[in-house]
Amino acid sequence: MTLFTTDGGARVPEADLWCSYAAVRGLHWLGAVPADPDAVATFMASRQNADGGFAWQRGLPSDIWATYYCTQTLRDLGRPVPHRDALTAWLPELRSDGGFGMSPGRPADVWATYYAARTSTEILGLPVPDLPGLGRWLASCQHDGAGVGWQPGSDQPDVRAGYYAANAWRAVAGDAPVPLHRDGAVRWLRDRQGPDGGMGFTPGAESCTWAAFRAVRALNALGATVAGPDALRRWLAARRLPGGGYERWDGYGSADVWSCFTVAGTLEVLDGCVGDDPATVELVRGFQQPGSGFTYRDPGAAGDSLATAAALLSLPAGDARAGSLVGWLRAAQLPYEDGVMYMPGRGAEIRCTLWAAAALAAHDRHLDLSRLRRWLRTLQNVDGGFGYWHGRGSDLTSTVSALELAETAGIDAATTIDLAALRRFVDAERARQPVTLTGTAQIARALALLGATTQAAGLAATMSGWAGPLGGYSATPRGIPDLLSTYQGVLTTQVCGAFTDLAALRRLLRKLRTGDGYAWSPLSRDPAGPLANCLGALLTATADGRLPVLPRLNL
Repeated sequence: MTLFTTDGGARVPEADLWCSYAAVRGLHWLGAVPADPDAVATFMASRQNADGGFAWQRGLPSDIWATYYCTQTLRDLGRPVPHRDALTAWLPELRSDGGFGMSPGRPADVWATYYAARTSTEILGLPVPDLPGLGRWLASCQHDGAGVGWQPGSDQPDVRAGYYAANAWRAVAGDAPVPLHRDGAVRWLRDRQGPDGGMGFTPGAESCTWAAFRAVRALNALGATVAGPDALRRWLAARRLPGGGYERWDGYGSADVWSCFTVAGTLEVLDGCVGDDPATVELVRGFQQPGSGFTYRDPGAAGDSLATAAALLSLPAGDARAGSLVGWLRAAQLPYEDGVMYMPGRGAEIRCTLWAAAALAAHDRHLDLSRLRRWLRTLQNVDGGFGYWHGRGSDLTSTVSALELAETAGIDAATTIDLAALRRFVDAERARQPVTLTGTAQIARALALLGATTQAAGLAATMSGWAGPLGGYSATPRGIPDLLSTYQGVLTTQVCGAFTDLAALRRLLRKLRTGDGYAWSPLSRDPAGPLANCLGALLTATADGRLPVLPRLNL
């Protein structure tokens, strides 16, 4: 069942991990706790995997992003982190090139390095080994002795990267001299304060509360302050809204969990405390979902781009709700982010942008393509790949999603993306990836879009190795088929011209259909939510001959 929201979109029924962290930490700075702290703690603990790490959603692999937010939230709530021994064994697997990657085997980036450093020292109470190596890696992220970039060799310095680098070092090395050109970093960060008193992420960027939070705390870690603290206080005060809380930037007009979190966190450093703010406390408490964690604003008005795109793709022709869903998705390409955000007010993400573009294309609508081109250009990493969001280390799914986003949106990839560098990344992933259906399928589709059609067809033909008697495809040979693997397999055979066994597909779909939706696996009898329902409905349309080619969608 689709949960439509009063903001014109739709939402998943579950609470959000990052919203829950921001709410709990923001309330902590405000001297308060959630209305139902036990429910938040249970929700966050439910994201832990057997390896000790945590995941964004149950069933996904562990990563340090989710692990940091879950463990920090549990700490703020005064709850123990379960399975500490397993977490202690998992964390060193993230070490890569002197820094840390988001998950085992991934390249290091400054986001992941910060999360791992604080998890090791603050949650596990363990030192990070090889501090000199970590220091050299952090130093290599600094661009021209000034701003800090996301990875070594990056020429895109950003306030957020400076925050993560400086605070990662403080977490592991205490008061030891930071391994950066400190004076250059301080000057660059201070120069991000604009004439309005606020702070922007990059040169020329508009002021926002996120940038103020990161800049103030980066400078604090470097033993410095912003150039104009009083001007920044006035800019923050002007973001105050009548009903409590703050807007993220001038003219945004609504409060969310991140703007309240960032303003509280900025004032906590500027003034040493936040002060009493009962209106904001009650506002943030109201973002909690009953018996669970938090979303970013009142749950009834908290649409998200994945559920909204899924709803739009699933609507029958002529449904009057299409107009509001189209409007929501186009508005999610907010002024200061050129991609589409999972939830308005947080950073744009590649898979959300792909889903939005695919849903809009199905209704002959599109995003702002000039902005989308610019975003894709800045999102590509120095290794040629793409990450989930700006600055995150490259992975195969995000890289293929970027290529398929260009195809779906009608963007000329050759003039937007460095395709030679992307091909090198895909070839390297092909050599190092474990042989899975999803990896093989995504590499095949990438090769097809890069013009290597013979290689793509050869890989697509191997999809039959993951087929089984139950129908559809499984993640591993001779495994249990599942909805997501089947979608990837069928999409790949379609776009690469390989045989698609529609009779086998219908056989699996009958087992996945349950109630008014679809399960991820035939072992479950419960509908898995809007994303599964959307993929199931699209596969059913293909099986019935109503949809010759599936939309390019990845998770």
